[in-house]
Amino acid sequence: MNSLPWEPDRPLTAQGARAAIAARFPEVDSRALEHLGSGWQFDVYLTPDGWVFRFPRRAWIADLFEQERRVHELVSRFLAPKIAVPKIELMGEPAEGFPHRFAGHRFISGVPADAVDADLEVLLAREIGEALGTIHSIPVGDARAAGVAELDMDEPGRKDWLERGLDRASQLRGYEPAIDPALDWVADLSLPLHEYDGPVRVIHHDLGPEHLIVEAKTGQLTGIVDWTDTILGDAARDFVGLVTWRGWGFTEEVLRSYRLPLDEGFRDRLRFMARLISTIWLTEAHSHGIDIARYVKGVRNAFAAGSAS
Repeated sequence: MNSLPWEPDRPLTAQGARAAIAARFPEVDSRALEHLGSGWQFDVYLTPDGWVFRFPRRAWIADLFEQERRVHELVSRFLAPKIAVPKIELMGEPAEGFPHRFAGHRFISGVPADAVDADLEVLLAREIGEALGTIHSIPVGDARAAGVAELDMDEPGRKDWLERGLDRASQLRGYEPAIDPALDWVADLSLPLHEYDGPVRVIHHDLGPEHLIVEAKTGQLTGIVDWTDTILGDAARDFVGLVTWRGWGFTEEVLRSYRLPLDEGFRDRLRFMARLISTIWLTEAHSHGIDIARYVKGVRNAFAAGSAS
């Protein structure tokens, strides 16, 4: 049976990560690594001397580093200096015990946005809105020159992701009564979905709280990480993770500081994407048994009253 696209093609322990770092970068202190987390694409470790190393979970992910490096250079030209991006400085070739290229960047000080006190929500929303306005204002020509591609809904991996998510949604029936209306809504969808045909902008494309780094005491944004999925597409997509994380009220607070004009269908597209993507995220989390409560909350937020109708 073939493994699923987000499952690692080999296990990676802290010992294995230490060995790979020591073999390629003996000048880095790798004696005691801190595991920062594991996502769909990377296992991430922090060294005592402030290097963050990302180890691809599958071979094809290692091919994304060069494109990501160009994206880092692009967005850092436009973002305010106080907002750091994780520029790749160390590129490790495959080493004994780890068969893929891996990359290191300097640690960006701060905490994930979901660790910030709710009292700082208004300031945080303003910081996010201003940053998104800057990112979405990056000239499309500059982005294309940096190799940023346009969203392709016909890309096989994207189509498989959608089809798999829609097929699995029915398996969640009765799991949590609060999500049954979401399952009813998804059951009425059919593929292919209508493609966005408006002006494209540079979008992060995976903007969740774990990728927004914040100064805990002030709520000020200090960094934005994980630019692997950056693409040219609908700017509304970058607000989906805000809806699922903190709801429509917070998202509207972000939009108040977003300096670009919203087209007539912006909120309708955002509502549709938030509903669809949050439900598919939940099906993926359910299949892996990971942090399901978070994704149930995301679906509830996406379908909550107060979203555009």
